[in-house]
Amino acid sequence: MYHCLLFNVHRPTTGHWERSAGVHRIANHLREQGWDAEVIDFASAWSYAQLEALAKSRITTNTKFFGFSHMFQTGSPVRNWPIAIEKLCAYIKQTYPDIIIITGSQHKPNFMSDHIDYSITGYGEYGLDALLKYKFSNGPRPKFDLIKGASGQKMIHSLESYPAHPMREPTVIYEDRDFIYPGEWGSIEFSRGCKFSCSFCNFPVLGVKGDYTRSAEGFRNNIMTNYDKFGIKNYMVSDETFNDSTEKITKFADVVEKLPWRPYFTGFLRADLLVSRAKEKEELLRMGFLGHFYGIETFNHATGKIIGKGMHPEKLQQGLLDVKKYLSENSNDTYRGQISIIYGLPLETKQSLKQTEHWLLNNWHTESLITWGLDLTDNDIGTSHSKLSLNYGKYGYRKVSGPYSFKQFKQSFYSTPGENVKRDNDDKENDVVNWENDHMNLVYAMENARNFKYNFKLIGGFQLGQIFINKNTGETATIEERLKLGGTDIDGAYTDFPKFITNYVNKKLSI
Repeated sequence: MYHCLLFNVHRPTTGHWERSAGVHRIANHLREQGWDAEVIDFASAWSYAQLEALAKSRITTNTKFFGFSHMFQTGSPVRNWPIAIEKLCAYIKQTYPDIIIITGSQHKPNFMSDHIDYSITGYGEYGLDALLKYKFSNGPRPKFDLIKGASGQKMIHSLESYPAHPMREPTVIYEDRDFIYPGEWGSIEFSRGCKFSCSFCNFPVLGVKGDYTRSAEGFRNNIMTNYDKFGIKNYMVSDETFNDSTEKITKFADVVEKLPWRPYFTGFLRADLLVSRAKEKEELLRMGFLGHFYGIETFNHATGKIIGKGMHPEKLQQGLLDVKKYLSENSNDTYRGQISIIYGLPLETKQSLKQTEHWLLNNWHTESLITWGLDLTDNDIGTSHSKLSLNYGKYGYRKVSGPYSFKQFKQSFYSTPGENVKRDNDDKENDVVNWENDHMNLVYAMENARNFKYNFKLIGGFQLGQIFINKNTGETATIEERLKLGGTDIDGAYTDFPKFITNYVNKKLSI
């Protein structure tokens, strides 16, 4: 049996961590093809010495590749590639030259390492199949592109050449060697792609037609197995838009009502659909889907119509409050709603943003908020570009330089603990369009988005599924404990992750 190691290179930005769904989905797929695939979670927190010791303990004559998963890390080359992992790749190529190194991401992998052999973009199950058959089973040569700036690194565009959407049964079953901790949440996928095509969105699969949700039986088998083996009760949903139809929610709510426990789900919901469909909140309640992330983006009506979210703001705002009231009053579990606002969208003015801020402070202060400055990409990073990025001039944006440099707002990235190396100097000025329009510029959008969100201290609905550690017990926090988190607790005072990762690494090394 061929063997591989798959590393989750997820990098936390606010002190809490999660087991990325993508790498575990790939591992499950490989096992269905007869591979021995072991997942190494939290790889960004491992030291090089730990990674090397792991490699030495696992590599056999059957080890064919190392894989690195890094969803949504689409910044400049090098910046997001931890030093310890780069050193591990160098060690593997020098010591075990026959082992290939593969990276994978929804967006174009951007780690300009000379040690990476292949990169796969998009939903990668079938692209990876093609590559592995080519390398190890005399299969045909896949379609490759070369990555600029990376010596010899070849890329497979799965979305174009080996599409893995729809995927009818995207099962994620964990293993004993994953060392799931009591109270951890799982990740689950109900369908792939989004039925909508919002102008600011650069998700890879948009405008999906038809119903491609997984089966009710497959869903039940998936969560029952994880419950029986590890006691996993709660899940983060990875769908781009979970409530694209009420019938979809009803199908899975029917399953949930017959489970021997009451799960709690969190995920992304389109608020205008939820508001306009009266039955939907009832079905979400039946399912236990009470951790909501709403991509509102704007309460300016003209802006909403441009980006594909045209419900009148007053109707939307009242509807959000009605949903919150209904779910809070009719559930034994706690509802938590999180609103996302983007600063700098077309026709959004400083005045309209102030009106949005005023409404949020007066009506949403008991919930959560996340804010962003509009990111207009102006290079080939990413497998797809939003409509705004492709035609930013049409939407009233002008590219500028000098004081509007996005580099002012780059967050420093450091490698693994004990090997801290500042990486700011690796950033490129052309990561994004340094823009302005008739209403504001990038500096205003970034500064105000960053500053205003600090008025909202509670953990967001979608964040509930991430890993928080109870400092007193050393165990992962319960839902009740997570819902009480706020202020500095969210930023790490509550999360004793070093103890968690030490225990996890020691178990992995000693398996």
